[in-house]
Amino acid sequence: MKDGQEARGGGDAETWSVAYGAAYTWVADCPVEQFQGRVKAIREGDKGGSEPGSPPRPATAIRALYAFALRRSIDELIASAREFDTRDAITLLATAALSRNILQAAELAIKQWDAEQDIDDDSLRLTYGVIHDIACQRTVLDVAVFIRQCRKAGKQEMVDRTVSVFTAPGSGRTNLDKALLYIALRDEGCAEEAAELLRRALFSITGDNSVQASETVPREFQDLAGALHELSPSERILEEWIDDQLRVLDRVHDTRRIVAQLIATGTDRDDSLMRHVGRRRSQYDIVEICGQLAKESLTDKCEGIRWHAATRENLEELAEIVRFWHESELLTRTTRDLLADIVAGGDKRQARSPHELDRLDTVLGNVNASAECRRLLRIAAAVHTEGRTGADLVALLGKIEGTRDRNRAAQTIAQRLAVHILEQDADTGLFVEYVRGLRVARSGDAVYRACKELADPPDSVRRSAGSGALIAEIAAELYDETDPDLREALRKDGWDLLERCLENEQRVTPQDVVVIVGKLCESQLPVDDRHFLLRATVGRWSDTHRREEAVRVLRDGGFHDEAKQVIRSLR
Repeated sequence: MKDGQEARGGGDAETWSVAYGAAYTWVADCPVEQFQGRVKAIREGDKGGSEPGSPPRPATAIRALYAFALRRSIDELIASAREFDTRDAITLLATAALSRNILQAAELAIKQWDAEQDIDDDSLRLTYGVIHDIACQRTVLDVAVFIRQCRKAGKQEMVDRTVSVFTAPGSGRTNLDKALLYIALRDEGCAEEAAELLRRALFSITGDNSVQASETVPREFQDLAGALHELSPSERILEEWIDDQLRVLDRVHDTRRIVAQLIATGTDRDDSLMRHVGRRRSQYDIVEICGQLAKESLTDKCEGIRWHAATRENLEELAEIVRFWHESELLTRTTRDLLADIVAGGDKRQARSPHELDRLDTVLGNVNASAECRRLLRIAAAVHTEGRTGADLVALLGKIEGTRDRNRAAQTIAQRLAVHILEQDADTGLFVEYVRGLRVARSGDAVYRACKELADPPDSVRRSAGSGALIAEIAAELYDETDPDLREALRKDGWDLLERCLENEQRVTPQDVVVIVGKLCESQLPVDDRHFLLRATVGRWSDTHRREEAVRVLRDGGFHDEAKQVIRSLR
């Protein structure tokens, strides 16, 4: 087989040895100057060829360079690279870097780097091309070994350049590649390089300063975060990286921006980053990250962090978060929401006790939080009805200092209790205890609001099938009060509740009337009072057909005397 005769085969070094060995044995011992001449002759043909009439064979010249790169020692390649034309030298070094085993490739790059130390012009450095080829074309595990060898040789600049090339947007490397290299670098004992790789990978995705990234960014982030989680599901790689980066003083703001980007673009996965930021990071981190999210109107993401932050048990940490949140121009309008989340217990979904909220109120003062924060806390504590007793509600309402604030809070409590009872068939004892406590506290206005909302709620509140019975039960319990100091007031409250309820013919059905009458018959409400109540309410319904239907169902239910009272009201 002559020099230019082509052989077909694979591209790796072992396949080359089998397919091309016989044709290019001369390369192994040929002096460099002579080799260059033969390559030139093969490439140019008649113009300078050793065989007159031979055509140009540039592909064969490339194969000869390939064979030279594989057959000559590393030291010979380094020494001869200076004697070749720049493009041929690049071809030789690139071939060796990609086709030899990775330890030889690393040795080649390191020695070439040393050989070029006296070169001032970076554009003339062949090592940069070697690093680029290894970073972009070798397997991820090979790249990890290469970085380890460079680090071992003390070539930090080579390490940095390799990581930079690998993570550059134009490298062709996917986010899976980057996740794989992160894992591989840690296994090679290069934890610092792994952290830097992750930092550069994230920064390359978030090239601008905006949290609201382009359409491709969410998938990019999702791929990287998802790949890291899939490769090591038991670890919290991103969370640990964030904690480490935030300890580096000159990277704090950039890291917070990256975290905001990660959270902003999380879509179809449980975002553990929101939980981590809310539960673990400082008030400074939380406020800046949430501020960036709020600036881009990503309120749902901001709410997620806020909800997790509200779970914290350390009251001083909570107070500091509230203070800085309220002082932020971007977040101050949602301080009320933050405090409501804190009162509710955050993602634990267990309301904080009144005692704990009292302590938080005190701690807010200790950390010099605005008086507005304490005012909003007391309001948020008072209007949270879930998990509270009636006595709790009365006590918390009483802690609100301003009359206007207290009246508004009482209205909110009344609305929420009405929803609990009318829509969810909640226990009536809470409402009764609340009204009784208000009477003890001489808060008549709050009693009025509570009864009015329950008896005459807005149209947005949908009554369940059993709500009429619950209202009657509450009225009966109020009317059955035995305390002589409260009896008269509570009986009046029970009467007002029933009267408001029964006179609302648009909401109360004839069937409700029967249920209510049945409950009242079991209570201590005197018969005369019961009859008068029916005459004053159902008997005055303007809808004739509806009123007659009420009379019929009362009779069918065995309440003939009550039916007569409805009819009597018409005479």
